Amino acid sequence: MTAGSDVTETPPRTGAGERERKTSAMGERPVHECIAAILAENEALRRENALLQSMKDALEEGEMRYRRLFEDALTGDFITAPDGRIIACNPAFARMFGFSSVEGALSTNVRDLYEDPGDRDRLLAQLRRGGRVVNEGRTRKRRDGTRIHVVENVVGRLGADGELIEIQGYTYDDSERKRVEDALRESEERFRAVLENSLDSAYRRNLQADCYDYMSPAIEEILGFTPEEMSAMNHGEVMARIHPDDRPQVEAELTAAAASGRGLLVYRFLAKDGGHRWLEDHLTVIADPAGRPLFRGGIVRDITERRRTEEAIRRHAGELARIHRDLESAHREANLYLDILTHDMGNTENVSNLYAELLADSVEGEAAGYVANLKRSIAKSIEILGMVSKIRRIHAGPPDLRPTDLDAVIRAEIAHFPDIPIRYEGVPRQVLADDLLCEVFTNLIGNAVKHGGPGVAVIIRVEAEEEGLLRVTVADTGRGVPEERKEEIFHCYERKQRGVGEGLGLYLVRILIDRYGGRIRVEDRIPGYPGEGAAFSFLLREAGRS
Repeated sequence: MTAGSDVTETPPRTGAGERERKTSAMGERPVHECIAAILAENEALRRENALLQSMKDALEEGEMRYRRLFEDALTGDFITAPDGRIIACNPAFARMFGFSSVEGALSTNVRDLYEDPGDRDRLLAQLRRGGRVVNEGRTRKRRDGTRIHVVENVVGRLGADGELIEIQGYTYDDSERKRVEDALRESEERFRAVLENSLDSAYRRNLQADCYDYMSPAIEEILGFTPEEMSAMNHGEVMARIHPDDRPQVEAELTAAAASGRGLLVYRFLAKDGGHRWLEDHLTVIADPAGRPLFRGGIVRDITERRRTEEAIRRHAGELARIHRDLESAHREANLYLDILTHDMGNTENVSNLYAELLADSVEGEAAGYVANLKRSIAKSIEILGMVSKIRRIHAGPPDLRPTDLDAVIRAEIAHFPDIPIRYEGVPRQVLADDLLCEVFTNLIGNAVKHGGPGVAVIIRVEAEEEGLLRVTVADTGRGVPEERKEEIFHCYERKQRGVGEGLGLYLVRILIDRYGGRIRVEDRIPGYPGEGAAFSFLLREAGRS
């Protein structure tokens, strides 16, 4: 260099100097030795380069694996600064908090993802003290404001001065597990509330420890003992309070329940107040895989009042049975007297009617009128006695229904009223009835004649209704039945709205139709015109049809 030059001469590198030294030395050695030394040095350099390349490739591969692990992780991995800047995060973190990309997450301050901003400050303080947070559950916010529950594992990196310079960690969405856990806890709380407010007492007995490990508070209302007092009782103390008469059955049932897994106990238990309470215990036995009973749980119910009621019912049932026997005896005696009365009155009226006939032939004038009235009264009495006998027969027992020729019954009854115009519209049919079916038509036709007025005509119609049923209508052209009396007309006898014997005919018709499984009603022959006659309608079942 020339004097005054401002260029500083760079000292030679150590490697270059060494080569110059070696070259200088080689000048003093034979050429073949120099060549061999150069070749050896080149080989060493080649091996060194190969090693360095291998280390570089391994470093790049490790970095690539780490990057794949970071980006493909199922957990949300992140690095943040103390001020909340997100330095790095993986796609899982971005998705977890509602971002469409990692870039979107990186543009957000992590404090915006906290439900409680103070939660971030408490985390930083914890990291400054302890350096890490392990499996801590927290509530976070997604980008759209929805809440999620996460579990975090976080470490803080401190600088040389002890200051927190970086936060690293990973998190995962625990919302579903938290929801299930909360639902389970809520369900358990509801179940416990039901148990503790129930009138029945739930319990679980640890058979290995020989004590109750749970007894609901209702036991104190039932027996007077607190759950703690019951828990202190061993098996022997419990059995000692069971009524001596009930112990063998209880012991047998407990043995059977241990084998079957279920049982039902009903027994008397000595309560704290010294009185016995009837208890009903539905129990279940839980055993280990070897079949050894571990626990017995169940529901105890106080059935003392129910047992008292049952006992009272049994006593009353016995009393009612005695009363029933007395009533049956009285009924038989009353029927005997009625049979005697009916028989004797019938004979008496027949004789009276005979004498009235003889008397009518021997008197004239006003006396003849008296005799005619006497004959009508005697005939009415005979009619009433016949009605009573038929009603007694109906009430005496169940009907003996059999196929009956409806057409023949109707035609036979029509023949009993030769002076009345009767139109019959029907076809031969078999119905389920008994020999009293004729009384239905006798009384319905007779009712039309009695109340229909002069010139009354009767129409009898038989029509197929639904399958297996026939509708029978007996109509007349008389004065009809007022609307207010259409329902009560079949009950006049029961309500005593007429004189003795009045209304028996229609009452008999009703109970006969009931006997055959039908129901009778009365309507206007011409709808809307009650003064144009009445129509009595009822159903009968065809024989051999369902």
